[in-house]
Amino acid sequence: MYADEVVFVKRIIYEDDSIQLLETSGGSGRALLYRNFFPSVQEGKNVIVNVTATLLHLGTGGWDIVKSVPDTLPYQEVTSNGHIMKARYMPNQHSVLSVEAQESEDHALFQSTFNLEGKPILLAELHSMIPLVYVLMKKIDPNVKLSVIISDEAALPLMLSEHMRILKKEKDFHSITVGQAFGGEFEAVNLITALQFAVQKLKSDIIMISLGPGVVGTGTVYGFSGMELANWANIVSSLNGQPVWVPRVSFKDRRERHYGISHHTITPLMKFTYTKSIVPLPHLANSHYHVLAEQADKLKEKHMVNWVEQKDFKPILEAALESYPKSITTMGRAYNDDPTFFYSVAAAVYTAYHINTLD
Repeated sequence: MYADEVVFVKRIIYEDDSIQLLETSGGSGRALLYRNFFPSVQEGKNVIVNVTATLLHLGTGGWDIVKSVPDTLPYQEVTSNGHIMKARYMPNQHSVLSVEAQESEDHALFQSTFNLEGKPILLAELHSMIPLVYVLMKKIDPNVKLSVIISDEAALPLMLSEHMRILKKEKDFHSITVGQAFGGEFEAVNLITALQFAVQKLKSDIIMISLGPGVVGTGTVYGFSGMELANWANIVSSLNGQPVWVPRVSFKDRRERHYGISHHTITPLMKFTYTKSIVPLPHLANSHYHVLAEQADKLKEKHMVNWVEQKDFKPILEAALESYPKSITTMGRAYNDDPTFFYSVAAAVYTAYHINTLD
Protein backbone atom coordinates (compact mmCIF):
# COMPACT_ATOMS: atom_id res chain seq x y z
CA MET A 1 0.00 0.00 0.00
CA TYR A 2 1.20 3.51 -0.81
CA ALA A 3 -0.81 6.71 -0.45
CA ASP A 4 -0.19 10.44 -0.90
CA GLU A 5 -2.36 13.45 -0.16
CA VAL A 6 -2.16 17.13 -1.03
CA VAL A 7 -2.52 19.30 2.10
CA PHE A 8 -1.80 22.88 2.97
CA VAL A 9 0.35 24.08 5.84
CA LYS A 10 -1.74 25.62 8.60
CA ARG A 11 1.08 26.34 11.04
CA ILE A 12 4.80 25.79 11.60
CA ILE A 13 4.98 23.83 14.85
CA TYR A 14 8.77 23.65 15.05
CA GLU A 15 11.79 24.10 12.81
CA ASP A 16 15.55 23.92 12.98
CA ASP A 17 18.29 23.42 10.43
CA SER A 18 17.29 19.81 9.71
CA ILE A 19 13.47 19.56 9.90
CA GLN A 20 10.19 21.39 9.94
CA LEU A 21 7.19 20.06 11.87
CA LEU A 22 3.98 21.24 10.25
CA GLU A 23 0.33 21.38 11.23
CA THR A 24 -1.58 20.47 8.06
CA SER A 25 -5.12 20.41 6.71
CA GLY A 26 -5.30 16.65 6.07
CA GLY A 27 -3.81 13.25 6.71
CA SER A 28 -2.84 12.95 10.36
CA GLY A 29 -2.92 16.73 10.65
CA ARG A 30 0.84 16.75 11.24
CA ALA A 31 3.70 16.38 8.77
CA LEU A 32 7.47 16.24 8.92
CA LEU A 33 9.61 17.94 6.28
CA TYR A 34 13.30 17.06 5.93
CA ARG A 35 15.25 20.19 5.09
CA ASN A 36 18.05 18.06 3.66
CA PHE A 37 15.76 17.43 0.71
CA PHE A 38 13.30 20.33 0.49
CA PRO A 39 13.39 24.06 1.12
CA SER A 40 11.48 25.23 4.17
CA VAL A 41 7.81 26.12 3.57
CA GLN A 42 5.53 28.84 4.88
CA GLU A 43 1.98 28.79 6.20
CA GLY A 44 -0.58 28.43 3.44
CA LYS A 45 1.78 26.47 1.16
CA ASN A 46 0.53 23.24 -0.41
CA VAL A 47 2.68 20.15 0.12
CA ILE A 48 2.29 16.51 -0.89
CA VAL A 49 2.57 14.14 2.05
CA ASN A 50 2.90 10.38 2.32
CA VAL A 51 -0.01 9.24 4.50
CA THR A 52 0.49 5.48 4.24
CA ALA A 53 1.29 4.94 7.92
CA THR A 54 -1.63 7.16 8.94
CA LEU A 55 -4.10 5.12 6.87
CA LEU A 56 -2.71 1.87 8.33
CA HIS A 57 -2.99 3.28 11.88
CA LEU A 58 0.65 2.45 12.59
CA GLY A 59 2.50 3.69 15.63
CA THR A 60 5.12 5.64 13.69
CA GLY A 61 4.98 8.80 15.75
CA GLY A 62 1.81 10.13 14.16
CA TRP A 63 3.53 12.19 11.46
CA ASP A 64 2.93 12.19 7.74
CA ILE A 65 6.09 12.71 5.67
CA VAL A 66 6.45 15.51 3.14
CA LYS A 67 7.16 13.89 -0.21
CA SER A 68 7.32 16.99 -2.37
CA VAL A 69 6.69 20.71 -2.39
CA PRO A 70 4.90 21.80 -5.60
CA ASP A 71 6.69 24.35 -7.77
CA THR A 72 10.03 23.67 -6.08
CA LEU A 73 12.73 21.18 -6.91
CA PRO A 74 14.07 18.80 -4.25
CA TYR A 75 17.64 19.62 -3.43
CA GLN A 76 20.47 18.73 -1.15
CA GLU A 77 22.44 21.43 0.57
CA VAL A 78 26.11 20.94 -0.23
CA THR A 79 27.73 20.66 3.19
CA SER A 80 30.59 18.28 2.44
CA ASN A 81 32.68 16.72 -0.30
CA GLY A 82 31.47 13.24 0.55
CA HIS A 83 30.57 10.70 -2.13
CA ILE A 84 29.06 7.90 -0.03
CA MET A 85 25.37 7.62 -0.89
CA LYS A 86 22.67 7.03 1.72
CA ALA A 87 19.12 5.90 0.85
CA ARG A 88 20.78 4.52 -2.26
CA TYR A 89 18.63 4.29 -5.39
CA MET A 90 15.69 5.89 -3.63
CA PRO A 91 14.27 9.24 -4.81
CA ASN A 92 15.95 10.97 -1.87
CA GLN A 93 19.36 9.37 -2.20
CA HIS A 94 22.01 11.82 -1.13
CA SER A 95 25.73 11.97 -0.50
CA VAL A 96 27.42 12.19 2.90
CA LEU A 97 30.98 12.53 4.08
CA SER A 98 31.60 9.14 5.63
CA VAL A 99 34.39 9.02 8.21
CA GLU A 100 36.20 6.24 6.29
CA ALA A 101 35.94 7.79 2.83
CA GLN A 102 38.92 8.94 0.81
CA GLU A 103 37.83 12.56 1.21
CA SER A 104 37.71 12.32 5.00
CA GLU A 105 40.52 13.75 7.11
CA ASP A 106 40.31 10.52 9.11
CA HIS A 107 40.70 8.17 6.14
CA ALA A 108 44.15 7.02 7.26
CA LEU A 109 42.75 5.87 10.61
CA PHE A 110 41.00 2.98 8.89
CA GLN A 111 44.02 1.62 7.06
CA SER A 112 44.77 -0.60 10.05
CA THR A 113 42.80 -2.97 12.24
CA PHE A 114 41.85 -2.20 15.80
CA ASN A 115 40.92 -3.93 19.03
CA LEU A 116 38.30 -2.98 21.63
CA GLU A 117 40.59 -4.37 24.35
CA GLY A 118 37.79 -5.62 26.56
CA LYS A 119 35.78 -2.40 26.41
CA PRO A 120 32.08 -2.85 27.36
CA ILE A 121 29.66 -1.95 24.56
CA LEU A 122 25.99 -1.40 25.39
CA LEU A 123 23.49 -3.01 23.00
CA ALA A 124 19.96 -1.57 22.97
CA GLU A 125 16.82 -2.39 21.01
CA LEU A 126 14.72 0.69 21.73
CA HIS A 127 15.52 4.27 20.79
CA SER A 128 13.95 5.47 24.08
CA MET A 129 16.88 3.85 25.89
CA ILE A 130 19.36 6.36 24.39
CA PRO A 131 18.46 9.51 26.36
CA LEU A 132 18.04 7.43 29.50
CA VAL A 133 21.53 5.97 29.15
CA TYR A 134 23.01 9.43 28.59
CA VAL A 135 21.39 11.18 31.56
CA LEU A 136 22.20 8.24 33.83
CA MET A 137 25.84 8.28 32.74
CA LYS A 138 26.10 12.02 33.38
CA LYS A 139 24.68 11.60 36.89
CA ILE A 140 27.18 8.85 37.65
CA ASP A 141 30.11 10.77 36.15
CA PRO A 142 29.68 14.35 34.83
CA ASN A 143 32.82 13.98 32.71
CA VAL A 144 31.77 10.85 30.81
CA LYS A 145 31.57 11.01 27.00
CA LEU A 146 28.95 8.83 25.29
CA SER A 147 28.89 7.87 21.62
CA VAL A 148 25.80 6.17 20.18
CA ILE A 149 25.94 4.20 16.93
CA ILE A 150 22.57 4.02 15.16
CA SER A 151 21.97 1.15 12.78
CA ASP A 152 19.43 1.01 9.95
CA GLU A 153 16.96 -1.71 10.97
CA ALA A 154 14.42 0.94 12.02
CA ALA A 155 14.08 4.57 10.83
CA LEU A 156 16.74 5.72 8.39
CA PRO A 157 16.62 9.49 9.12
CA LEU A 158 17.83 10.17 12.64
CA MET A 159 16.72 13.80 12.71
CA LEU A 160 13.06 12.83 13.15
CA SER A 161 13.84 11.93 16.79
CA GLU A 162 13.15 14.71 19.26
CA HIS A 163 15.46 13.00 21.75
CA MET A 164 18.32 13.12 19.27
CA ARG A 165 17.62 16.78 18.54
CA ILE A 166 17.93 17.47 22.27
CA LEU A 167 21.04 15.35 22.78
CA LYS A 168 23.00 16.71 19.81
CA LYS A 169 23.33 19.98 21.77
CA GLU A 170 25.28 18.14 24.48
CA LYS A 171 29.06 18.46 24.13
CA ASP A 172 29.68 14.97 25.55
CA PHE A 173 27.20 13.21 23.27
CA HIS A 174 28.06 12.00 19.78
CA SER A 175 25.99 10.04 17.26
CA ILE A 176 27.18 7.96 14.31
CA THR A 177 24.70 6.65 11.74
CA VAL A 178 25.73 3.51 9.84
CA GLY A 179 24.50 1.48 6.90
CA GLN A 180 21.59 3.28 5.25
CA ALA A 181 20.73 5.29 8.39
CA PHE A 182 21.71 8.94 8.11
CA GLY A 183 21.60 12.23 9.98
CA GLY A 184 24.00 11.51 12.82
CA GLU A 185 26.76 13.90 13.80
CA PHE A 186 29.04 11.51 11.91
CA GLU A 187 28.35 9.00 9.14
CA ALA A 188 29.98 5.60 8.73
CA VAL A 189 29.69 2.73 6.29
CA ASN A 190 29.30 -0.03 8.86
CA LEU A 191 29.29 -0.89 12.54
CA ILE A 192 32.94 -1.95 12.69
CA THR A 193 34.33 1.31 11.36
CA ALA A 194 31.89 3.26 13.52
CA LEU A 195 33.27 1.47 16.59
CA GLN A 196 36.81 2.21 15.47
CA PHE A 197 35.97 5.91 15.01
CA ALA A 198 34.24 6.10 18.40
CA VAL A 199 37.24 4.57 20.15
CA GLN A 200 40.22 6.00 18.30
CA LYS A 201 38.97 9.39 17.14
CA LEU A 202 36.20 10.40 19.56
CA LYS A 203 37.91 8.77 22.57
CA SER A 204 34.49 7.74 23.89
CA ASP A 205 34.25 6.58 27.49
CA ILE A 206 31.04 4.64 26.85
CA ILE A 207 29.78 3.34 23.50
CA MET A 208 26.23 2.25 22.80
CA ILE A 209 24.75 0.61 19.69
CA SER A 210 21.04 1.10 19.17
CA LEU A 211 18.22 1.02 16.70
CA GLY A 212 16.59 4.32 15.84
CA PRO A 213 12.89 5.09 16.27
CA GLY A 214 10.31 2.89 14.56
CA VAL A 215 11.33 -0.69 15.40
CA VAL A 216 9.30 -3.45 13.77
CA GLY A 217 7.60 -6.45 15.37
CA THR A 218 5.32 -9.02 13.77
CA GLY A 219 4.24 -11.22 16.69
CA THR A 220 6.40 -14.06 15.34
CA VAL A 221 9.42 -15.93 16.67
CA TYR A 222 12.07 -14.16 14.60
CA GLY A 223 10.32 -11.32 12.76
CA PHE A 224 11.44 -8.23 14.66
CA SER A 225 14.11 -5.56 14.29
CA GLY A 226 15.86 -6.44 17.54
CA MET A 227 17.21 -9.69 16.11
CA GLU A 228 20.11 -7.57 14.86
CA LEU A 229 21.45 -7.26 18.42
CA ALA A 230 22.82 -10.80 18.13
CA ASN A 231 24.98 -9.74 15.18
CA TRP A 232 26.18 -6.69 17.09
CA ALA A 233 27.18 -8.85 20.05
CA ASN A 234 29.10 -11.25 17.81
CA ILE A 235 30.93 -8.38 16.09
CA VAL A 236 31.81 -6.69 19.39
CA SER A 237 33.20 -9.95 20.72
CA SER A 238 35.18 -10.54 17.51
CA LEU A 239 36.84 -7.17 18.16
CA ASN A 240 37.68 -8.31 21.71
CA GLY A 241 34.97 -6.14 23.27
CA GLN A 242 32.46 -7.08 25.94
CA PRO A 243 28.80 -7.02 24.84
CA VAL A 244 26.53 -5.65 27.59
CA TRP A 245 22.85 -5.99 26.73
CA VAL A 246 20.33 -3.38 27.78
CA PRO A 247 17.50 -5.84 28.40
CA ARG A 248 13.93 -4.96 27.52
CA VAL A 249 12.02 -5.74 30.71
CA SER A 250 8.44 -4.85 31.65
CA PHE A 251 5.60 -6.10 33.79
CA LYS A 252 3.12 -3.63 32.32
CA ASP A 253 3.04 -4.93 28.75
CA ARG A 254 -0.08 -7.07 28.35
CA ARG A 255 1.51 -9.25 25.67
CA GLU A 256 2.81 -12.49 27.17
CA ARG A 257 5.92 -12.50 24.96
CA HIS A 258 6.99 -9.19 26.51
CA TYR A 259 6.24 -10.08 30.14
CA GLY A 260 9.36 -9.90 32.29
CA ILE A 261 12.37 -10.09 29.98
CA SER A 262 10.97 -9.62 26.49
CA HIS A 263 11.48 -12.35 23.93
CA HIS A 264 13.03 -9.53 21.85
CA THR A 265 15.95 -9.86 24.29
CA ILE A 266 15.81 -13.58 25.05
CA THR A 267 15.48 -14.90 21.47
CA PRO A 268 18.51 -13.21 19.88
CA LEU A 269 20.56 -13.85 23.02
CA MET A 270 19.83 -17.56 23.21
CA LYS A 271 19.43 -18.49 19.54
CA PHE A 272 21.90 -16.35 17.59
CA THR A 273 24.47 -14.83 19.94
CA TYR A 274 27.54 -17.04 19.80
CA THR A 275 29.63 -15.15 22.29
CA LYS A 276 29.16 -14.82 26.03
CA SER A 277 27.43 -11.54 26.84
CA ILE A 278 26.65 -9.75 30.09
CA VAL A 279 22.94 -9.30 30.86
CA PRO A 280 22.40 -6.86 33.74
CA LEU A 281 19.13 -7.14 35.66
CA PRO A 282 17.69 -5.09 38.50
CA HIS A 283 17.03 -6.78 41.82
CA LEU A 284 13.30 -6.32 42.44
CA ALA A 285 11.73 -6.26 45.88
CA ASN A 286 8.41 -7.82 44.89
CA SER A 287 7.01 -10.99 43.37
CA HIS A 288 8.24 -9.96 39.93
CA TYR A 289 11.75 -10.87 41.05
CA HIS A 290 10.86 -14.57 40.86
CA VAL A 291 9.78 -14.20 37.22
CA LEU A 292 13.06 -12.49 36.36
CA ALA A 293 15.06 -15.03 38.33
CA GLU A 294 13.48 -17.93 36.44
CA GLN A 295 14.20 -16.27 33.09
CA ALA A 296 17.72 -15.40 34.24
CA ASP A 297 18.44 -19.04 35.08
CA LYS A 298 17.85 -19.92 31.43
CA LEU A 299 20.03 -17.05 30.23
CA LYS A 300 22.86 -18.22 32.49
CA GLU A 301 23.16 -21.39 30.41
CA LYS A 302 25.02 -19.29 27.81
CA HIS A 303 25.59 -15.82 29.27
CA MET A 304 26.55 -13.93 32.42
CA VAL A 305 23.70 -12.37 34.40
CA ASN A 306 24.66 -9.47 36.64
CA TRP A 307 22.13 -8.54 39.34
CA VAL A 308 22.24 -4.91 40.47
CA GLU A 309 20.68 -3.73 43.73
CA GLN A 310 18.17 -0.89 43.55
CA LYS A 311 20.13 1.17 46.06
CA ASP A 312 22.97 1.31 43.53
CA PHE A 313 20.92 2.98 40.82
CA LYS A 314 17.47 4.15 41.95
CA PRO A 315 18.45 7.56 43.42
CA ILE A 316 20.62 8.26 40.36
CA LEU A 317 17.83 7.18 38.02
CA GLU A 318 15.23 9.45 39.59
CA ALA A 319 17.62 12.42 39.61
CA ALA A 320 18.51 11.75 35.99
CA LEU A 321 14.88 11.68 34.87
CA GLU A 322 14.24 14.92 36.74
CA SER A 323 17.13 16.64 34.95
CA TYR A 324 16.09 15.73 31.39
CA PRO A 325 13.99 18.36 29.56
CA LYS A 326 11.53 15.88 28.01
CA SER A 327 9.55 12.99 29.46
CA ILE A 328 11.18 9.68 28.57
CA THR A 329 8.59 7.02 27.80
CA THR A 330 8.59 3.48 26.46
CA MET A 331 5.59 2.31 24.46
CA GLY A 332 3.80 5.35 25.85
CA ARG A 333 4.62 4.47 29.47
CA ALA A 334 6.57 6.77 31.78
CA TYR A 335 8.69 5.88 34.82
CA ASN A 336 5.77 5.72 37.26
CA ASP A 337 3.81 3.55 34.82
CA ASP A 338 6.54 1.00 34.15
CA PRO A 339 9.46 1.40 36.58
CA THR A 340 10.99 -2.01 35.81
CA PHE A 341 11.84 -0.95 32.27
CA PHE A 342 13.77 2.03 33.62
CA TYR A 343 15.39 -0.06 36.37
CA SER A 344 16.71 -2.47 33.73
CA VAL A 345 18.29 0.29 31.68
CA ALA A 346 19.83 1.73 34.85
CA ALA A 347 21.24 -1.67 35.79
CA ALA A 348 22.91 -1.93 32.37
CA VAL A 349 24.39 1.56 32.66
CA TYR A 350 25.68 0.84 36.18
CA THR A 351 27.26 -2.41 34.98
CA ALA A 352 28.93 -0.97 31.88
CA TYR A 353 30.29 2.03 33.74
CA HIS A 354 31.86 -0.07 36.47
CA ILE A 355 33.39 -2.54 34.02
CA ASN A 356 34.90 0.41 32.19
CA THR A 357 36.19 1.93 35.44
CA LEU A 358 37.82 -1.34 36.51
CA ASP A 359 39.58 -1.55 33.14
